[in-house]
Amino acid sequence: MFKRMIAVLAIVIAGTAPALAKRVALVIGNGAYENTIQLPNPANDAQQMATKLRGLGFDVVSGQDQTYGDMRRSVMEFARKAYGAEIAVLFYAGHGMQIAGQNLLIPVDARIEDETSLDFETISVDFIMRQMSKDVKVQMVFLDACRDNPLARTLARRMGPSRSGSVGAGLAEIKIEETGGEGSVIAFATSPGDVALDGEGSNSPFTSALIRHIDTPNASIQTVMTRVTGDVYEATEKRQRPWVNASLIGEVFLNKQAQSGKPTEVASLGNTATAAPQPTVTTPSTAPSASAATTQSTIAWEREKLVWETVKASNTVADYKSYLDSYPNGTFAGFARNSIKRLESSQQVASVNPASAANTTLPNPQLGASGTEETEVALGWNRTKRREVQTRLNLTGNKVGRPDGAFGPKTRAGVTAWQTANGFSGTGYFTAAQYALLSTQTETQYSAYIAEIRRKQRAATASRSATTTRRTNTATTTPQRVTPTTNNNTGGGGINPAGAAFIGGVVGGIIGGAIGR
Repeated sequence: MFKRMIAVLAIVIAGTAPALAKRVALVIGNGAYENTIQLPNPANDAQQMATKLRGLGFDVVSGQDQTYGDMRRSVMEFARKAYGAEIAVLFYAGHGMQIAGQNLLIPVDARIEDETSLDFETISVDFIMRQMSKDVKVQMVFLDACRDNPLARTLARRMGPSRSGSVGAGLAEIKIEETGGEGSVIAFATSPGDVALDGEGSNSPFTSALIRHIDTPNASIQTVMTRVTGDVYEATEKRQRPWVNASLIGEVFLNKQAQSGKPTEVASLGNTATAAPQPTVTTPSTAPSASAATTQSTIAWEREKLVWETVKASNTVADYKSYLDSYPNGTFAGFARNSIKRLESSQQVASVNPASAANTTLPNPQLGASGTEETEVALGWNRTKRREVQTRLNLTGNKVGRPDGAFGPKTRAGVTAWQTANGFSGTGYFTAAQYALLSTQTETQYSAYIAEIRRKQRAATASRSATTTRRTNTATTTPQRVTPTTNNNTGGGGINPAGAAFIGGVVGGIIGGAIGR
């Protein structure tokens, strides 16, 4: 009898072992700002995210509308708990800014009157991430802090033309560094340098999607973020695409449900269960195939969704049929068939120019052949178009240098890297299908980039016009006395130092944006 009780107790202990795995999270939502525009959603975002994470077994350090002192104390408490954790999570919603490539989170009492304020009124993301790297297996960072921030613009004006370029829009890309653990996941509400929407409901589009998917049973974090990206892209009418940078040696599950009769795992890394060993053991030969199958499924879903988004935007019978040819049993097959019926019944044509319908049908990136020099030449790109392609590659993070319209070794390497990342054969040459996918991925960023260049060009033109007007007024209203002068003040070019510095800053900003710094 005693031996039987011991055996039962051992089983109970083994069954509860997964819940003992150490998972820690820091969740902060700042919206009630005292010296800048208030945000209605971050407090709600943080409260609901904290509830979700607690339900997944996380020890959560949370706070809403925190001052600088409050945030420092929260980070300190989180750092102490995170040491040696299996998974450490940072979630932040609120105002943020990037200065010279460094991302800063803004407490509710910040003023940011000058550069000195940055060290004493903001919290660096890098500082928090250092606290998450101390013997932590997996680090996850979710930043819903890419909102429009007036404090950043105020600081840029006070820094002057020569240094204002270091103040960027949105957040800067975070490079993943090797920490010796299982890996890292970093997710922004939108692409680096872009501005995210706060949303019209009680949550932002990004946090709303994250809350909806993060506890999906048996969904890896890679799959979760793919679904979050699709939801945000759809909800914002293609204006916002979340950015995810992941470096994991295996799949990470936050809510992995065990098979019937076995304990439920709150979280696990890769294919390794956090529970005590069970009688049924997964053999090494079967584990990689399951992981590979899941990865391929994720890639296939992401491609199908990209195709569907483009087809839906074109809204033609030809493109809906193209989708059905490739995905007869796809997720959106029913919608495609209904759209075809609607268009045909209202006698809408498939294309504005039926003769070129075959050329305007969406290329299928999943079935496209490998790129060659011939497939790229067939696209008929001129030098301007090639500069656009180089710019789009820069926006994806595949740096090819300053867009000059010449596809040299650096550009070919960038094309190869992009192809490989998207599951294509890395040949360094585009096909029509691959270019269509690249355009879809970067449309929002590219439009914002072009708009910024035009804005800077208008500012430079306005500055030159103002300088000319001032000189004309001075010449007509003030008697001039001809005296010998030197070139020390004007530089011999007729432009004063302040104007030259301003124009230099504008030109430098345009070139920097084109290079993708």
